[in-house]
Amino acid sequence: MQQETLSLARQASTSATLNQSLHWISILMRLSIGTLFLCAAIVKTPLGIPGIVAYYSSLLDKSLLPEFLVRGHAALILFFEYGLAIWLFCGWQLRWAWKVAGVLLVSLAIGMIFAGKNDVASANYIYVLLCAVGLFASGSDRWVIAG
Repeated sequence: MQQETLSLARQASTSATLNQSLHWISILMRLSIGTLFLCAAIVKTPLGIPGIVAYYSSLLDKSLLPEFLVRGHAALILFFEYGLAIWLFCGWQLRWAWKVAGVLLVSLAIGMIFAGKNDVASANYIYVLLCAVGLFASGSDRWVIAG
C-alpha cells in the first residue's frame, strides 16, 4: 500500500514537472514565431501593399503559380503576419493560432520553392516544425486568454 502511494506521488510530481516544462516551451514558441511574423511584417510595412505585390510578382513572374494567386497572397500577407503575431502573443485560441500559422508558413515555403529559393523554403519548413511543437505544448500553456 505504501509503495502504491509513493508511486502515485512520484507520478504526480513527474506530471507537474512535465506540464511546467511544456508551459515554458509553449511560451518560447509563441515568442519565437510571434516575433518572426512581427518582424517580417515590420520590414514589409514601408513598401505598402502595392510594393509588396510588385515584389512578389517580380519574384514569381516566371513560376508556374497563377498571377492572381501570387497577387492575392501578396496583398494579404502583411495583415496575416501582423494578425498572427498579435494572436500568438495574446494566447487566445492557441491551437487554432498554431494551425493557421503552420498553414501560412507552408504556403510561404511553397512560394519560395516555385521562386527557386530552396534555402528559404527549408527555413520555412523548420518554422512549421516549431509551430507543431507550439501546438503540442499549447495545452499546458497557462498564459492564455480564455475563449
